[in-house]
Amino acid sequence: MSGLAEAILVVEDSATNRNILVHILKKLGYAVIEASDGNEAIKALENPPADHQIVAILSDMMMPNRDGISLLKQVRETEKTKTVPFVLVTAVADKNYIIQAKALSVQGYILKPVTFQRVQGKLQELFPQKQFPKLAG
Repeated sequence: MSGLAEAILVVEDSATNRNILVHILKKLGYAVIEASDGNEAIKALENPPADHQIVAILSDMMMPNRDGISLLKQVRETEKTKTVPFVLVTAVADKNYIIQAKALSVQGYILKPVTFQRVQGKLQELFPQKQFPKLAG
């Protein structure tokens, strides 16, 4: 598996929020695959770029076409992706969504507004052995 870029799939219908996440992830040393909804995310998971290995999925919860919960459900039911860490990016603190996500083995949440510290903190939890660049003072 060496030689593959570690990529994170970012699934977010808001272009502004998606751009913020992409910017932060690139600063943290990841390649990024972008999707604007759950349907695009499924296509990206089925056919990732040949030189990329998807190591995590960061997905908005509320999106048109296919929301974060239904995307998480499909990811967990697919042999190839069932163990990929999945983090929901959300402003929603609805208990029912959280219960559903926990039942589907979500790895956690990043609350909006998205910040460098929140994203880095969550990735540090997911990949404790990885060294992340320090923020410039």
